[in-house]
Amino acid sequence: MPRTANDSLIDILNGFSGSMLVEKPCKVVNVNSQYSVDVEYYDNNDIDYLYNVPVKHIQTQKAFVFMGLSVGDCGTVRFFDNDVTGYYSNSEYVSDEERTHDINDNLFSVGFYPSVNQYIFPAGDIVIGTTNGAIINLTTNGITINGGDITITGSGSVSVNGSSVTIGSDTTIDGKKFLEHTHSNGNQGNPTGGVI
Repeated sequence: MPRTANDSLIDILNGFSGSMLVEKPCKVVNVNSQYSVDVEYYDNNDIDYLYNVPVKHIQTQKAFVFMGLSVGDCGTVRFFDNDVTGYYSNSEYVSDEERTHDINDNLFSVGFYPSVNQYIFPAGDIVIGTTNGAIINLTTNGITINGGDITITGSGSVSVNGSSVTIGSDTTIDGKKFLEHTHSNGNQGNPTGGVI
């Protein structure tokens, strides 16, 4: 059967689609810094590599959520419509309009894992944690913090307020065991003196 103009158009469109870079799954093979990784990506069953790929973090001028990067972390590498090297280097959006969907205009986004490697997140409305068990869990009923040693440091005063406060039996204050201390006047009750 002879080819039609429609067949030729389909071939052209398929060629555009095959050569246009949009987004591909990938894996970190080297962490250069908090903001740059080398990745292994998959293109039509072929493995290839990209180097010094910028990392997308959750960040604003007022807040951030940092997730530490490790070799083996999975995600996606995205490709921009135009040249973004000017924007990335000095925040001036200077674009080379001749360069479109170029392999050098890329960005790594974390978190797109194959289903067999997906972490089972604890239940909660907002959960922040490490995969080895340190967790901050925010729910409509309250906030829980679980982990090993927990340190709270304030540049000013630290206040704990609630209808009740529960502390453990081995609690220390300024190095003194709270439930086993005596007072500077020798009494354990009234009249009280400073803890010794």
